[in-house]
Amino acid sequence: MFYNEQKKHVRTKKEILDDSGNVRKGCKIIKKGEVYERTLFTAKNKLFKQEHYLDEAKRFYTNLINLLIEDDKNKLHVFDRNGLYLATKKIGKNNPKAKQIKEDNEVRMQWNHEVDRALVSQVPEDEIRQIKQKWITERIRLSIDVFGKCPEKLAGIITTATAKLALLISKVLTAARELKNKLFHEALEKEYGSNAVIKADNTADIVIAPAKEAITEPEPPENTITVTIPKTEVVEQPKPQIPPRPVIPPEATAFPRLQKIKVTLDKHNNLIFEAERERTKLELELSDLKGLARLTKKKELETKIVTKTKEIRSLKAGLSGIARQHGFATVQDFYTAFYTAQRATDAYQKECAKWDEAYGEKATPKAETMHEKIRRYQEKADRQNDSQPHRNRDKGAR
Repeated sequence: MFYNEQKKHVRTKKEILDDSGNVRKGCKIIKKGEVYERTLFTAKNKLFKQEHYLDEAKRFYTNLINLLIEDDKNKLHVFDRNGLYLATKKIGKNNPKAKQIKEDNEVRMQWNHEVDRALVSQVPEDEIRQIKQKWITERIRLSIDVFGKCPEKLAGIITTATAKLALLISKVLTAARELKNKLFHEALEKEYGSNAVIKADNTADIVIAPAKEAITEPEPPENTITVTIPKTEVVEQPKPQIPPRPVIPPEATAFPRLQKIKVTLDKHNNLIFEAERERTKLELELSDLKGLARLTKKKELETKIVTKTKEIRSLKAGLSGIARQHGFATVQDFYTAFYTAQRATDAYQKECAKWDEAYGEKATPKAETMHEKIRRYQEKADRQNDSQPHRNRDKGAR
């Protein structure tokens, strides 16, 4: 078998010889009896063609790389396609669809920023996932079935879903503010009511207190018989061994730091809420313009609305920036860590409270109140009077 420089089979030996009759460099001759075809690789394994294998390999090598990265801000993360966020596409060089991909990425980022704000506003993840499933995933599938693959329709679908999520956020924030105001007024009423009760208790103590001085110990009865009781040795019972105080878990140690980050996110979310209220006022003012004022103030109000919209977008983008600044890839990752630390802290505090009640300072006997002392003295005096009827008759005769 004769092969030329390109490793291609030729029919005769002359085709691989030079002018001197020697085999050219790079050509090869395989004699009879030698192996001229080899299968170095087996058939492809179907496992390597499946998507879950690719996801598993991505996560494995991402975690392996992150072991060598010390700073949490620089660590790599694998995007979760089944999560709440939408992935953006990379625009390569000389891509003819660069403009359309850029517009789609901007719409996707608006959805991601709205998801961040929904998480900060305490909207449940299940409701966000339902909106994504209903208004994005199902709408895209329906659009493909009806119109075929039309990438230009994606922006409208995502914009509608973003508006639905923004409406849900406004409802949640409005309900939360109403509940907060209601609890605040109830706390004020409870505080004033508790002050009145405290004053009444104080006056009752002042009136009852002299009765303690009027009670005197009864005199010992006449002709009493004294009985001596031999002393017995008191054997002290061994005190039960006190278990050690509960140790704070490692998840709860990070709770104070995470709580400060949450306060920062809440303040930033309040700024967004106030900016949206101002934009709504401007839009209502624009819609109410009539006559000559519509010609003079219309452009000014439209400019203010556009400026306020840009401000709101930058504020929403700042939520994810705060999370990344503290070492979290997304706001969702931060709240996952926050709720885990919160649950660990609550469990630790409950264990400490149980330990204090059993073995701590709270286990000491409760102090006796004034009413309980008076009741105890009164019962003691009644018992002694009942046991000495002859003494009472003598006193009555005198």
